Amino acid sequence: MKNTQRRAAILEQVTLAHGPISAEEIFAILRERFPTLALSTVYRNLERFAADGLIDRETSPDGVFRYSGREGHGHYLVCTQCHSRIRLHECPLSAMEEKLEEETGFSIDRHQLTLYGKCPACKKQEPHN
Repeated sequence: MKNTQRRAAILEQVTLAHGPISAEEIFAILRERFPTLALSTVYRNLERFAADGLIDRETSPDGVFRYSGREGHGHYLVCTQCHSRIRLHECPLSAMEEKLEEETGFSIDRHQLTLYGKCPACKKQEPHN
């Protein structure tokens, strides 16, 4: 893949983000720096980066693809109502991953965990049954 300023800037925004970021968010950040940048270019490059294993892609409950860097994976709680995200600071899957590798001989490269539900604020707004 040829390294261009736009491609480098797109990848940089993914790695600088404090959690998964959408193509639209990246486009909004880079629009001033690259006035002729098209949203389709951002999407195409993000998909290429994900296919090449440089970044991770996930689908949010709102149907939007979000991308994140691979240095130090993260796990999240995502509110299905307001779409707020809370990052879990510890990996709850490390011990399970090690056990599965021992039991199966499978070499696990990476994993992703996102739990969906309602955040305390949205839960509080629900009528009591």
